[in-house]
Amino acid sequence: MKAAATGAQDRALGTTVASLGDPADPGFWLKTPLVTAEQPGRVTYAAQNTSVAVTLIPIEGPETGGSRLSLPAMRLLQAPLTGLPEVAVFAR
Repeated sequence: MKAAATGAQDRALGTTVASLGDPADPGFWLKTPLVTAEQPGRVTYAAQNTSVAVTLIPIEGPETGGSRLSLPAMRLLQAPLTGLPEVAVFAR
């Protein structure tokens, strides 16, 4: 299990609607327009009060655009795999 502890050094980047990313792409990651460079981060899902450490990977698009979350991260967050959960994103 890869739960993430809340850290004082975490910097809030905003919220995003996350869809399921490519299930064949392994690891814990969030591909999002909220970052411009790959970096460690954390995603929280308020509906289940869950959090997971991820690698934040930049993608093209406006910051208000959606993001793609890895299958292992979605499962650990207990987010619906076929839904569009809103998650909070933090840089570490």
